[in-house]
Amino acid sequence: MPDLLIELFSEEIPARMQAKAADDLRRMVTDKLVAEGLVYDGAKAFVTPRRLALTVHGIPVRQPDLKQERKGPKMGAPDAAVQGFLKAAGLKSLDEAKIQRDPKGDFYIALIEKPGRPAIDVIAEIIPLVIRTFPWPKQMRWGERSAKNGALTWVRPLHSIIATFGIETEEPEVVKFDVAGIEAGRTTRGHRFMAPAEFSVRRFDDYVSKLLDAKVVLDPERRKDVILTEAKNLAFAQGYELVEDQVLLDEVAGLVEWPVVLMGSFDEEFLTIPGEVIRATIRNNQKCFVVKFPSPHDSGGEGSRVGGASSSSAASPTPDPSPPQAGEGRSTRQQVHPHRQHRSLGRRQGYRRRQRARDPCAIERREVLLRE
Repeated sequence: MPDLLIELFSEEIPARMQAKAADDLRRMVTDKLVAEGLVYDGAKAFVTPRRLALTVHGIPVRQPDLKQERKGPKMGAPDAAVQGFLKAAGLKSLDEAKIQRDPKGDFYIALIEKPGRPAIDVIAEIIPLVIRTFPWPKQMRWGERSAKNGALTWVRPLHSIIATFGIETEEPEVVKFDVAGIEAGRTTRGHRFMAPAEFSVRRFDDYVSKLLDAKVVLDPERRKDVILTEAKNLAFAQGYELVEDQVLLDEVAGLVEWPVVLMGSFDEEFLTIPGEVIRATIRNNQKCFVVKFPSPHDSGGEGSRVGGASSSSAASPTPDPSPPQAGEGRSTRQQVHPHRQHRSLGRRQGYRRRQRARDPCAIERREVLLRE
């Protein structure tokens, strides 16, 4: 039975939207196929930063023929009711209708036979509807067509569409349709920098293979495995342990089509900052992972190395500097803030509460600076 391949190629899709978009594409297409009587064997969606893809296996070549009975008016009903029934049922006269006996009387019955249409024609109507009604959380318009009524909206500018349909042993056909001037075909592109040239595909296996040659890993789960495995191996080779972060891994896998793990470092003097602060800024601002000493020798702090997904990183971590001796921190604070010697305990606690409300990390940063 024939298989369907769809790819929607665009500018970069935000990582946080990708997983739901893949699920929405699979759900919307398969629901409409079933509603049209095209029951399939299986479907799976994929997503990368620049493409949504769907493969549906085992679709019938054409819809099944439909036979339907339409109940009409009673015998002897007004002529207007009879004419309306004939028009709705597509009959020329009452001679083409049957009479069904019922306890409430005799009724006219029309037997309507609707021949099935080729599946490729049905699909050509389904895909444009899915694209135009796709539930992106945020959408945009672009180009000259954006000023016109009914302009296409998408999460980022949509560049090309692949839609092929056919059995495995034959050359698949292109599903003919266009959306806002973008015609469906069989051409796509690889990695933006390493393989930007266009190439043609036929069916899903051919599509995945050619994308891999063009430096694109289609399956997001495979990209996650590559990032996690290589990051662990690279950290281990340097004598450290990766601090795993599943949420960050999910996001980073949505930022790259061809993950390559690298290592880098930052100045060791920043290790005086609490580990939670280091992790937060590296994770949220740099989209990188951090490493630490292996568990048997864990000093309790983070290493000075970091790692990211198009880049994963690190340099030699050193233990936190020795804490100040008893009384040392207090005398330093008094030298820096001599006016605080005259505050009462209650006023001092109130001051700290107000500072914490303005900036929860202010107190901790002040303590670090004073210890130095």
